[in-house]
Amino acid sequence: MKKAIRNLIIGKGVYIESRNEFRQIMLSGQYALISIVVILFYLITDLRDWPSTSQTSSVYIVTLLLVATSLFLHRMKRHCTANYFLFPTFNIALFLLVSSEDLTTGAFVFFIPASLGSFAVFNYRQRKTAIAFALFSFSLFVLAMVGNFSLLTFRTYSESYIRMNQLINFSLAFPISIMAVYLLISLNHDNANNLLKSNKQLEKLNQELDRFVYSTSHDLRAPLLSVQGLLKLMEVSSNEERSKYQQMIQSRLVSLDKFIHDITDYSRNNRLEIARENVNLSMLALDIWESLKYSVDAQGIEFINELPTDLIVNNDGSRLRIVFSNLIANAIRYHDQRKENRYIRIYHHLTSTSFSLHIQDNGQGIAPEYQTKIFDMFFRGNESSQGSGLGLYIVKETLEKLSGNIQLTSTLRQGSTFSVSIPQ
Repeated sequence: MKKAIRNLIIGKGVYIESRNEFRQIMLSGQYALISIVVILFYLITDLRDWPSTSQTSSVYIVTLLLVATSLFLHRMKRHCTANYFLFPTFNIALFLLVSSEDLTTGAFVFFIPASLGSFAVFNYRQRKTAIAFALFSFSLFVLAMVGNFSLLTFRTYSESYIRMNQLINFSLAFPISIMAVYLLISLNHDNANNLLKSNKQLEKLNQELDRFVYSTSHDLRAPLLSVQGLLKLMEVSSNEERSKYQQMIQSRLVSLDKFIHDITDYSRNNRLEIARENVNLSMLALDIWESLKYSVDAQGIEFINELPTDLIVNNDGSRLRIVFSNLIANAIRYHDQRKENRYIRIYHHLTSTSFSLHIQDNGQGIAPEYQTKIFDMFFRGNESSQGSGLGLYIVKETLEKLSGNIQLTSTLRQGSTFSVSIPQ
């Protein structure tokens, strides 16, 4: 039932990214649907007394068409215009009816959900519009209560009919008002939760920034100081020693370049919004391997790509490249030279809602005491590690940005498997 109402209001397969906006649109659509039901009920009731009720029936029919138009505008993704249609229509039709009948019927109570609804369906940037609609509802209410004129022929009802109308009008106006108030409370609750999450995120970022500045200054200076020392040694060394020192300098510069790339990836992930595109995962994996396979560490490693050539997912291609580049590079860096049949294998599982990729190697493996720490910023398993300590941390942060996660299965001296799961 809930899904059917959603599809009726915004259309089947339509996705609204903002949860709060979605709920406001749904409330506006539900107002329209309830109005249509109420109008049809009173229209059928009036048709029994035709032609004496021709005026009010005409009002009901015009109101019905305008409310249905607002519902149509929601389906056309013109949600703000739909609200501009719905609330004036609702208020004017209500005024025409209330001013042309005995006030004891209680129809004026519908002005309350009309004014509450205007605050609920418009966001904070449109607050002046919401206030204007609320004042419009109040003004029409006052005019209907104290005014001495009616645009329609004044209608009189029996006492039993008035009591029935009182019951019906209050029974409808009350839950509609509750719907609007509940949405306002929910939006306030969501905003409070978002604020708490933002504060926790800021605390996390501040802590990471302190660590980042300290560790980065150290890790950037270390290779530079090493290069300076090697250059001084080259000034007083033989040609043979100079060749060895040049190789060492090259190694330090490669390490420094990798560290700068990691910093850039970290910055981009925090700064840039998600950009979705169709990504061929098999081609992406092969492209990354092609860029890494000529490194010294990659020699003798077999790359087994079991991803189908037509495996395409709609996701952020740049972020997926960061994730797979780091995982494949790690598998290369921590391979086990003592093994003859060294390999890196990549395979997948795909469902209707998510896909998971597994990057498996038969390298050194990771000791159990380190497996919960490897995703921490600047963590290194040992002092001789040539990595920046940022790679797996960036992988974890990038996947969080994509609402995904990563799991590790590893046995020391046997190998590791990193499993990445990302929703479609």
